[in-house]
Amino acid sequence: MASKQNIIIQNLSQKKDKKKILKKISLTIPLKKVVCIVGPSGCGKTSLLRCIAGLDKFQIGKILYCGKLFASPFYNVPTEKRNFGLVFQDSTLFPHLNVFQNVSFGLKSKNFKTIQKQTFNILSKIGLPHYANVFPDKLSGGQKQLVSLARSLIPKPNLLMMDEPFANLDERLKDKIRDATLHLLQKTSTTALIVTHDPEEAMFMGDYIAVMSEGKILQFDTPYNIYNKPINSFIARFFGDTVSVRGQIKNGIIKTIFGSFKTTKYKNNSDVELVFRSESFNVQKSKHIKFNQVKAKIIAIRPIGYNTMLHLDVRNKNISKHIHIRISGKFLPPKNKICYINIDKNYVFIFTYKK
Repeated sequence: MASKQNIIIQNLSQKKDKKKILKKISLTIPLKKVVCIVGPSGCGKTSLLRCIAGLDKFQIGKILYCGKLFASPFYNVPTEKRNFGLVFQDSTLFPHLNVFQNVSFGLKSKNFKTIQKQTFNILSKIGLPHYANVFPDKLSGGQKQLVSLARSLIPKPNLLMMDEPFANLDERLKDKIRDATLHLLQKTSTTALIVTHDPEEAMFMGDYIAVMSEGKILQFDTPYNIYNKPINSFIARFFGDTVSVRGQIKNGIIKTIFGSFKTTKYKNNSDVELVFRSESFNVQKSKHIKFNQVKAKIIAIRPIGYNTMLHLDVRNKNISKHIHIRISGKFLPPKNKICYINIDKNYVFIFTYKK
């Protein structure tokens, strides 16, 4: 990812009212890639975006673009001179201008034919060329976001920043607008930074994902590695439905309610947390001798689209645990409502923790 044209954030820290908001943030935004910043509310995502945009100041660190300093505690290129586009959660269209006028607002050309060509070109890419004369109050929420996106992209920004751009859309519309946005970013080869609290959205949109918590970036990697190679239990739990249990390593083995697990990752007597993704649970209606299974009682079954949410009481010797897991397809309960679980260890993660 090394390139002078990347946007590079180095050791950035920020305080507000003596409270640490951002802590030693280092991040590289590769050229022509989409980077998603994801994390729970209050973790510092939007604060970081505002620092990059030049809207907020910071006390330590610097921001570089094309090898040139853009911002530091003592130097700041004004927001309007950075050529960074911004799209917020609420569309900020001018209510007194129609779609054509809103989208073309940032163009500097004085030639109307050039403005017309560029504006209709991008309106065609978002599927709204026939809405040129329509005013914002006649647009749906999704259409407003697409117009806001088009207006931000038409000046060909060095970086497009989007802060929770799909949060106010209903689920069906959200999927459609996200897909249209991703295709548009790819078609225009736009470098983009998207802030979201939704891990699924980050996985769908991002070429790279930065996972934040309490003002820090915990892991920056591809969606595949974030999901399959999380570096701690917080990240493992944040991406998908999980079940967690704790134990201690004895002679390289951790004994749990779901069976015994070998590990050479940590030393003996280490306290560890095992995080199981839903994919690790293979639920059977009958017992199979060749599998090392755990018995469970079905408490509730909830169909969720093409998946099924199971509420189970797992029992192993004198230990019991209530869990919720999501399995693919429709699951019809056995007559006695007893099922058997065997574990796919490829979807089990082991991490140390301090008591």
